[in-house]
Amino acid sequence: MQATVTPPFSATTITIISRSIPHIRSPCPQCAGRTSSLSTRQFSSTRRRDALVKNNVTNIDSRLPRQSSMKSQVHKASKQQMGNDLGKLPQTLILPPSSELPPWTTLKRTKIHWLQLKTAFKDWWSLVVFLKWDAKRDPLTGKKMRRPMELDKRRDYAQVLHEQFHIALGKGDMRALQAMCCEGLAGAARTRIEKRKALRKNVERWELLGYFGIGYPAWLDKWPLSPLLPNHHARVVSDRLAPLPVADSYIRQCIVRIRSRQQYQLADMDKRTTHRHTDYVVIQKITTKGEEGHWRLWGLTEPTTMDEIDTMLAGGTKDVGVTLVERIRDKISNLAGL
Repeated sequence: MQATVTPPFSATTITIISRSIPHIRSPCPQCAGRTSSLSTRQFSSTRRRDALVKNNVTNIDSRLPRQSSMKSQVHKASKQQMGNDLGKLPQTLILPPSSELPPWTTLKRTKIHWLQLKTAFKDWWSLVVFLKWDAKRDPLTGKKMRRPMELDKRRDYAQVLHEQFHIALGKGDMRALQAMCCEGLAGAARTRIEKRKALRKNVERWELLGYFGIGYPAWLDKWPLSPLLPNHHARVVSDRLAPLPVADSYIRQCIVRIRSRQQYQLADMDKRTTHRHTDYVVIQKITTKGEEGHWRLWGLTEPTTMDEIDTMLAGGTKDVGVTLVERIRDKISNLAGL
């Protein structure tokens, strides 16, 4: 048995259909590039045109990135950009010795001590606000993450850093100096070590013989009584906390007056010598975006001069050098190349 296949169209039908459809010739290869865009365009050219414009704008923005302002750069500054050497905080009052102050019988002496009392209270209140009152809350427990004020440990930190710095400087231990010092002091120490190496003296002898002043018992030598004890060998003369122009960042700077007896022989000395020194040691701690650093030695400073005290008594805010915010902006602008 054979199967019969019947074609769906007859030959006559195929001929009629082929005659009704015109023959479309394909363009030659030379004319293909000149074909009208109307014959190859999409059904709607609006979306395509918008897409092309959008792509062009995106490409222009990628080639010419938008520059952020200095204020934005300061707020987005990282710990490395700011560094750890921002200088001494402006408007820091360090009372000079009594011999350099006016007599007690004058009204100016009273005004100076009243200014000292107001400054000390304002600085103490800033510590309370930043470390206790305005502390952030733990996202899990909801409790405030208060930080210790370390009022009884400030002098100990300053004395330890003061002694360790001189020992490391005498040995020429730059690794220890970089760990305990700010950038400026570490650079000055490196320069001093290189200079004495030129004299073929790699080591300087230094020894702390002790402190001079009244030694008070431990139960009495505690805050808030310790600042009132007279003739102390180590006393906190300034403790300030200032916010930085970065979110959840601030700097705490503490100045401790240390009276010590030191014996040393420097690179340009022929024999050892013993002297009494009154050093105003500056230590600081920087908290950057909630991450608290450790205490570092910034260096030594001098008491406030009478001219600066007169400016502060007159209500002036002008300070020698630039302000703290201007120092940070200068650092960031130098790194950004602006």
